[in-house]
Amino acid sequence: MAYNEMLEIINSHREGILQSEIRKLMEIDSKKCSRIVNKLMKEHLIRRDDELADGRKTYRLFPIGFIGPSERHLKLIANGMFSPCTGCNLECYPESCYPLNEWVLAVIEEEA
Repeated sequence: MAYNEMLEIINSHREGILQSEIRKLMEIDSKKCSRIVNKLMKEHLIRRDDELADGRKTYRLFPIGFIGPSERHLKLIANGMFSPCTGCNLECYPESCYPLNEWVLAVIEEEA
């Protein structure tokens, strides 16, 4: 079914994929592609952002459900702990920040 195939393609592109690329991959016309995209958005399975590609308006489609960290986010995880500085609003000194020191030790242990 085209619906499941499209969802699988979008979920495999965590950084998003252009709607025009999906249409070409699936070899479907733009009308059918739009109908499936709208259904997936209505079910809150994907989100769609406006984008210009080659001077033409298109959309970038992103999965909504959490499907695990992407490659670039893996660098923020050590020993199952997410970097404590991400989103932190404490005014501290890194040298004396206990959560940061614990996380750095986890990074060192993982690399050893």
